[in-house]
Amino acid sequence: MRLIKKTIAECLRSRVRESADRVALEADEQRYTWKDLDTLSDYMVGRMLSCGIRKGTHVGIWSTNSPNWIIVFLALSKIGAVPVLLNTCYSTEELEQVLRYADVEFVYYGEGYKKLVYEDMVAHLSQKLEGTVKRWIYIGRDTARQWMTEKSFVFAERMKKVTREIGGYIRKVEPEDTAAILFTSGTTAMPKGVMLSHYSLVNSALEICSHMGWEESDKMMIAVPLFHCFGLTASLLTGIHTGCCMHTVEYYKTMTVLETVQKYHCTVLNGVPSMFLAITRNPAHKDYDLSSLRNGIIAGSPVSGEEYDMIHRGIPGLVLFASYGQTETAPCVSISDVGDSQAERATTAGRVLRHCEVRILAPDGTCRQTGEDGEICVRGYNVMQGYYHLPEETAKTIDADGWLHTGDLGHLDGRNFLYVTGRIKEMIIRGGENISPREIEQVIRHYPGIREVKVIGLPTEVLQEMIVACIIPEEGMTIGNAGLMTHMENHLAYYKLPAHIVRMETFPMNASGKVMLGELKKQAAEIIRTNPDITSTAALIKR
Repeated sequence: MRLIKKTIAECLRSRVRESADRVALEADEQRYTWKDLDTLSDYMVGRMLSCGIRKGTHVGIWSTNSPNWIIVFLALSKIGAVPVLLNTCYSTEELEQVLRYADVEFVYYGEGYKKLVYEDMVAHLSQKLEGTVKRWIYIGRDTARQWMTEKSFVFAERMKKVTREIGGYIRKVEPEDTAAILFTSGTTAMPKGVMLSHYSLVNSALEICSHMGWEESDKMMIAVPLFHCFGLTASLLTGIHTGCCMHTVEYYKTMTVLETVQKYHCTVLNGVPSMFLAITRNPAHKDYDLSSLRNGIIAGSPVSGEEYDMIHRGIPGLVLFASYGQTETAPCVSISDVGDSQAERATTAGRVLRHCEVRILAPDGTCRQTGEDGEICVRGYNVMQGYYHLPEETAKTIDADGWLHTGDLGHLDGRNFLYVTGRIKEMIIRGGENISPREIEQVIRHYPGIREVKVIGLPTEVLQEMIVACIIPEEGMTIGNAGLMTHMENHLAYYKLPAHIVRMETFPMNASGKVMLGELKKQAAEIIRTNPDITSTAALIKR
């Protein structure tokens, strides 16, 4: 693949020239051609300019997936404003913090997310942020419950001279300019704003397309959130590159996905492991015709070989390409390819991208040998510009030679396949020993009746941290401490055995499908405090 120097708006214009009248986007029962998306985002540019949005203005988008989200994002890209992509789950307090930190002057907001009603939250925040946020602009459905169309703009807006001058605005935006600010999905501290350039995002999406083999005839269902780098790059921008039809759902729900795939014959489905596992574990999935699905990306959090095979058995026609990355790398670092075997897709994170370097570092800064675990470090076009207004944090993450330190653990094999084995910050330090939670999780997953598992460390006297295994049993299954501990004793060293086993019905998850580690630790600590006899394994270990 050859790297290209184009902005997002230039890529859209190229797509319109090639396939103006092809269907670009579906949502509910509404359809948009590529020409429609281009025209409506032109009209939106005129409206934005009239209220003071210019190149470089920071503009928040706070909404679930929708045509309106996409039109607003494309319009901001055309004039070189900086979309600040806001998590749909934010509480009022979190949103206030993020808007202040990111210097957001305008916010486009939708109806809400699950139980959150954005209008009520905006009413509260508009007074507190007076003088900071100049305008709050609603982009939910209209009174007829429809998404944006030409009728959403008055005649004068459609005839404005500015719509004939869009090309001039687009030409003023450079590929090296910041295309968006996205936030790290950190669950234990305030998220950091990751600045990504047009160059990084456009080429990351292009590289993904070259591995996935997507075509104009494909229909991609977008169930991952667009505010997340996975949704933005691997869904929206790849859709623009390939010209395939995109079908958005507001947010992930298992039954919505099943119904949508069957009704609209979607061929591509990207998602995080928890999404695919939820589909295959729901008995109802067998009642739906999913045979149209041919491939998709599985990324965002670790997936075991057993889980990968389970998903394959549940949806046999769907070939999932494993990928690794993070927001700071726009997001892709490695990805599977059409020529890879199922075993390679199930057990690796694919090969390292072209034009991207990966090296594995030991704690002392020396390079690890092939097959040896260490910190995954990345250098290339996909690396972020930095954290917004956080120069010290940026310097900690990107060293003087341009290597981004991911904080993830892994190794490379002789063919440049990447294996991700854990996260440095999740390492448990017990009595001076560094313990990988993932190693314990892999052992527990092999025990019958375990649906999900997450191993964490909680503070304790003397040993620094104690190991806690949080498990979700399969429906109707009872998991006894004694049996599970015997299983672990056969596969793990003594010091890696959990001090407590905590049973849960669900794990706290964010909108991106990742376990919220901070919240999980709080919940587990409370369960242990109130049920020490039930959760403790001390007597079993001492026997």
